[in-house]
Amino acid sequence: MVLVEILRRGGRAMISQCARCNKSIEKSQCYEHQGKPFCEDCYMDILSPPKACDPWAVHSAQTFLKGKDKLSTLTPPQSKIVNYIKERGEATAEEMMKNLHLTEEELRREFAVLRHMEILRGTKKGDKIFYILF
Repeated sequence: MVLVEILRRGGRAMISQCARCNKSIEKSQCYEHQGKPFCEDCYMDILSPPKACDPWAVHSAQTFLKGKDKLSTLTPPQSKIVNYIKERGEATAEEMMKNLHLTEEELRREFAVLRHMEILRGTKKGDKIFYILF
């Protein structure tokens, strides 16, 4: 584990580096998994990876969004994905990763949320999967 000591208001705090994303994290905010340090986001992704097909998440999203405009609740990356699909009608994951500068992990995580909100869905055409509006 990479540890660096830093001075902080006259005291010392331990800083660790996430084994997955390399982000610096305070030791008190560090989560350990299989002997490696992780930031909270990476730790949650490891323990509970996002699933596009999750009926309970769909129910939770519908309950939370009841009476709200779904699109007004989106994060900037989610809005970018939705707008890209709106402009083109459909897109593959590879196309969106390239043109929106997203990693596969980022796209998978954001798509899962958009699927739970019933904004985007996937459809198979031949041997390819396309993302389209719900």
